Amino acid sequence: MDNIKILETEFFNNTLGQYFLLAGTLLFVIIFNKYLSSWIGKLFFQLIKWTRFGNYGKVFVEKLLRPLEFYLVLHTIYFGFSFLDPPDFLSNTFLGLPLLVYLQGIYQILFILNTGWLFSRVADFMIYGMNEKALLTPDTSDDQIVSFLKDLFWIVIWTATLLCILAIVFDVNVTSIVAGAGIAGIAIAFAAQETLQNIFGAISIFSEKPFIVGEIVEVEGAIGRVDKVGFRSTRIRALDKSYLTIPNKNIVNNRISNITKRTSRRVQFQLGVEYGTDPETIEKIVSEMRQFLIENTSTEDPPVVQFFGFGASSLDIWVDYFIEDPDWVNYLKIRHDIMLGLMKIVTSAGSSFAFPSQTLYMRNEHRKPSEEKN
Repeated sequence: MDNIKILETEFFNNTLGQYFLLAGTLLFVIIFNKYLSSWIGKLFFQLIKWTRFGNYGKVFVEKLLRPLEFYLVLHTIYFGFSFLDPPDFLSNTFLGLPLLVYLQGIYQILFILNTGWLFSRVADFMIYGMNEKALLTPDTSDDQIVSFLKDLFWIVIWTATLLCILAIVFDVNVTSIVAGAGIAGIAIAFAAQETLQNIFGAISIFSEKPFIVGEIVEVEGAIGRVDKVGFRSTRIRALDKSYLTIPNKNIVNNRISNITKRTSRRVQFQLGVEYGTDPETIEKIVSEMRQFLIENTSTEDPPVVQFFGFGASSLDIWVDYFIEDPDWVNYLKIRHDIMLGLMKIVTSAGSSFAFPSQTLYMRNEHRKPSEEKN
């Protein structure tokens, strides 16, 4: 009987028994929260089981687990205190509003933020499914679109979440804000014109596809592999492993060289042999070099090898050919082998390579003794 009387003791307008019941319910939810959230997640997954994402049920539940756990705890606390009589001190006012209104506002903010979190996790699951599908296709352009959609979903979801907080919690007329944004759109456009240029640049990249994620490009003097195309900028991993962030408007307004889509690489240079090489030897070197390049299986198109001109310290031979393999490492190896072959042709012909040199002529004048006396 004494225990029952203790439970009936009132504290802040409610009995201790009511507080114990709320604490027990909350403890039960906390202990079994993970299992309850997992069950709810599986129940939600039944709604999309027959869609294109039906093979990723485990991933779906994992994505929604944390937001659902927070939902259960938040609503247990809210509905538990709803069945209690509010203490008298919550009727006190602060800045013209009762404290109870502030608590309700905090609950509404947490509820809306958690809803936005839940929708963002659903969007992450959709991005995961699309990315898995994109990896199965040889075309990497869909990988680039998936990355773009991820940023788009994030902006849309959290912008809507912010507008809901303003409308529900702070009683702001969102319609007037949207209308006012339309009226002030010109001023905003001028203030954020660079940002808008980058966004339109991203749209141009996706529509025209000058490159896709994973390809090697050269833009603004930088060469690297495209890592990501975002709303504002494109990320490129340079050959020296540095991470470059280039605004999209700069990419659209500059010349873009897609190195990955090259069918071959051009090699062009002048080879100088020393003066004193006779014309027959020059003709032999040019002929053997041309034949060597034609027979090389790594080159394409007829090569150009001609006696080009008389340099300051060498007889110059023009060499121009294309290497079929555009891969940088393979290209360097093939070029290495070809250069050694050309070098052997010059030395086997009895000539050698020239290097910058000058010839100095000394003039010796002998004067007569009579001229020196005068």
